[in-house]
Amino acid sequence: MSSRPDISLPTNALWMSHAEGEMERSSEMVALLTRAASGDAAAFEQIVVRHERRVLTLSWRLLGTMEDAQDAAQEVFLRTFKYLHRFDVQKPFEPWIVRMTVNVCRDLGRHRQQRGAVLVDAGEDSGRTEQQDHRNNPHAELHAEQQRQLLRRAVGELPEKERTAFVLRDIEGMTTAETAEALGSSEATVRSQISSARLKIRKFVARINGGRQ
Repeated sequence: MSSRPDISLPTNALWMSHAEGEMERSSEMVALLTRAASGDAAAFEQIVVRHERRVLTLSWRLLGTMEDAQDAAQEVFLRTFKYLHRFDVQKPFEPWIVRMTVNVCRDLGRHRQQRGAVLVDAGEDSGRTEQQDHRNNPHAELHAEQQRQLLRRAVGELPEKERTAFVLRDIEGMTTAETAEALGSSEATVRSQISSARLKIRKFVARINGGRQ
């Protein structure tokens, strides 16, 4: 990476965030954002810890490699630090940083011409459940892994806007309204993109399976 201000994001810490899923707006979060916007480095570090895994995972799903995802995450928090003073701390922070992540990934993906397949996992928690269910059944585990690989390939074939909307809505589990807000789009547009993406994925899977859905 180029010589940029170093906001410490150790790789092991990126997978140990204590705040997954949607962050509820609270007086504590407002206080942290207010302090961070005024230049409090300790407050900003706490914000990073709360959101780093969400940012890294979303970046990985959109870009396809951990190396690119780590670069994107670093850039997201650099931009967050730079522009936080413009953010209205009374508004939910999560949609803002998700949109920032999407924009950074778009910039990075276009700059690097989006290499290869997108690595998408249909939910880490469900993946762990599958592993437990299939622990004593290697055939079932193999089938589940094949299905995940097939989904990754199918999503990787989608156009950028449809892929991003699908990842946010169907993989990240955001609502249509949240997805639209993150993308700076309308809910009608998101619904259309999701519908098109799902149809293309079904067709891709059917084609690979020789016509079987």
